[in-house]
Amino acid sequence: MLDHTENNLLLLFKKVRTRTKDLIINLYPEDTVIQTEPFVSPTKWHLAHTTWFFENFILKENLKSYKIFDKNYNYLFNSYYNSVGEYNDKNKRGFVSRPFLEDIINYRDYVDRYIEDFFSNNNNLLNHKFALQLGINHEEQHQELILMDILNVFFNNPLKPNFSNNLIIIKNERIKGEWKNFSKTTLKYGFNGGGFCYDNETPSGETALTDFQIQTNLVSNEDWKDFICNDGYNRHEFWLSDGWDYIKQNKIERPLYWIDDQYNFTLNGLSKIKNNQPVSHISFYEADAYARYRKKRLPTEFELELCLLKSEKQGNFLENTIYEPIGGKEQNNFFGDLWSWTSSNYTPYKNYQPFGEKFAEYNGKFMCNQFVLKGGSCITPIDHIRPSYRNFYYPGDRWQFSGLRLANDI
Repeated sequence: MLDHTENNLLLLFKKVRTRTKDLIINLYPEDTVIQTEPFVSPTKWHLAHTTWFFENFILKENLKSYKIFDKNYNYLFNSYYNSVGEYNDKNKRGFVSRPFLEDIINYRDYVDRYIEDFFSNNNNLLNHKFALQLGINHEEQHQELILMDILNVFFNNPLKPNFSNNLIIIKNERIKGEWKNFSKTTLKYGFNGGGFCYDNETPSGETALTDFQIQTNLVSNEDWKDFICNDGYNRHEFWLSDGWDYIKQNKIERPLYWIDDQYNFTLNGLSKIKNNQPVSHISFYEADAYARYRKKRLPTEFELELCLLKSEKQGNFLENTIYEPIGGKEQNNFFGDLWSWTSSNYTPYKNYQPFGEKFAEYNGKFMCNQFVLKGGSCITPIDHIRPSYRNFYYPGDRWQFSGLRLANDI
């Protein structure tokens, strides 16, 4: 696990930046410029945007001798920071064939050299530690986004190329769903420790939880086939009104990346659906409908946070380079494999304060019409996740590595 302590922060920066480059080692330049959907960004854009973040929020503001790599990059690679200036529309990122990938790699190297020189002075590290930590964690988020987006790009390619060549072996026997009971308690939620966290994890507070039980294993592909065979996508009684309209308007009849009921597409290519593998790439609407079908419910974010607090942080993460959920008993600790949908709206905690000044737009502006997911996934860096971490997506989003566990009142 990477060390976030002060003495190792610059080393962590180098490791995270190197890991991003390692993720694209098997990609061709043509792979990195495609944008298949408005919610997908080209890999090249991710590489540039994460670099722009360090350049804009650290070097430009604090290093008088710094010479901007290219003045056009502020428009091209700003994501949504209105305080920084105008930016290219998100759905037009795929129009940018130039600068070339080679230019972006040179840009990364250029900024990395300046960052390393800047923080070699211990005073700079002490004075700008938070900005560097945020930039590192921001890049880790984009490592996951790179893999999410390249999966969608390759899925939409008629040739169905694969990102990796891992042979994923899943046991054939059906895993019996195990349930864990929790008695009513008072949960101290949010970030309580030292080190870095996002503003949306604060401030810590307390909330009362009543008796509940939760399924330790994620819902499987075989479970989902049962849902489909029982006409789950056509039975309105399981669906929220918005969800019913959404799946009918978009003609959704199965999880994203399922070709049919026999084959699906993964970062490891086209393969037969593995029945005992956790079902992935489902929306909140689908997760909620399945829970109703089973006469259960989705857990709240606080219930899942309690489960994570009582679990060891181990499992299937990005460092495993499996790039798919594996399930099994080893995933009964609630961390890794797939982000778990919760029934909780992504809203601020009581007395929430966003990051100050230049970072105020990082999280707070998105606290509307989204739902919280917890636990991390098979493409999340292990050092990036913690029990208090709050991921969030719109209820119709499916391209992230998302699954579900069932919950029940007792």
